[in-house]
Amino acid sequence: MAQQTICETAPSAADGGSDLIAWAHRMQDECPVGRDAQGVWNVVRAAEAQRVLSEPSSFSSDPSHAFPAAGRFRGNMLWLDPPEHRKLRTIVSRVFVPKAVSALEPEIRKVAAGLLDAAGGADEIELVSQFTQPLPVIVIAELLGIPSLDLAQFKAWADRMLGAVVLDPLANEDARREIAMGTMEMNAYLLEHVRRRRAAPREDLLSRLVATQVGGDRLDDQEVVNFSRVLLEAGHVTTTMMLSNAIWCFEEDPGLAARLRADRSLLPGAIEELLRYRPPVLMVLRYTRTDVELADTRIPAGSVVKVWIVAANRDPRQFDRPDVFDLGRHPNGHLAFGKGIHYCLGSQLARLEGELGLNLLFDRFPDLRITPGADLEFYPQNFFGMKRLPVTVSRSGR
Repeated sequence: MAQQTICETAPSAADGGSDLIAWAHRMQDECPVGRDAQGVWNVVRAAEAQRVLSEPSSFSSDPSHAFPAAGRFRGNMLWLDPPEHRKLRTIVSRVFVPKAVSALEPEIRKVAAGLLDAAGGADEIELVSQFTQPLPVIVIAELLGIPSLDLAQFKAWADRMLGAVVLDPLANEDARREIAMGTMEMNAYLLEHVRRRRAAPREDLLSRLVATQVGGDRLDDQEVVNFSRVLLEAGHVTTTMMLSNAIWCFEEDPGLAARLRADRSLLPGAIEELLRYRPPVLMVLRYTRTDVELADTRIPAGSVVKVWIVAANRDPRQFDRPDVFDLGRHPNGHLAFGKGIHYCLGSQLARLEGELGLNLLFDRFPDLRITPGADLEFYPQNFFGMKRLPVTVSRSGR
């Protein structure tokens, strides 16, 4: 008979994730699927994580299965199941085809170079606020067609909602209130622009989302608004954390940075290993539609399930020497971008931003190191990365 195991609650990642990774390895042996003291079910092995992410009929993305009062989420692909999810993804995926993403390369280069130009000739840069965070926000805003005069407000919304998510909306009333307020403000702003695009289309993503149809279906105004907001919320986190985590890894292993500087063709593989080794998103949530058995454990209907990406990516059953950053790791079946129907639509864009961003940092700065004695502050939960990253640089031509 399937068991229900009470397992140790996951620790904070505020120490940089070492306690969390140690917890993951203990749970992989002792409690691969178990309920913690908060009543949340934790999944920490790669095989079970892959099943949960690939089986929406049992493990839903819709929070209303566990929280009926939450209501429905039109246009938010992160929280939709088939068939609604299929319709929306089919429509919006057309603007993320490889050719369209590759065409963004000149714009990404320009934005990244402009951010480093704005940093001036200082020998120290706060890399998160000056580079890794504004880069994807500006790219997404320009992709949508947000006026440059509104970029500061757009970035402020992104920062505000990221901070609220870190507070864990499942458990924190203040976080839910902050997210609701930020959502209302951004929705009103985006709705105005969606209505303008219906009246006078332009060459931008908002206009394409308004106009695109599949089998006679179009997105209505609220669906376009919700998707655009989710693109901002989810789209900038991966690049921000990935670039910051790369510098952190280089600090741990200077030889890694030296190899990449000498042979840039290694960068795509390095980014895949970086996504495995320090995935930007620590975990994702699913909600059981019915009673489900997973790894000989019964999970009741209406349960909250945390799929720990950081744990699955360090599972020794899936990866040889999982706690070693292996530049030549192949194949690399990490789950940083998810799996199944919710595999990240923006994964290619994030990879492109990461590769271009690191190339530019290498070109601009012959030496780049975390400032000695710097007070590094890590996100405590949900994300694998740093809030601040002061780096000391030397510049080309000096």
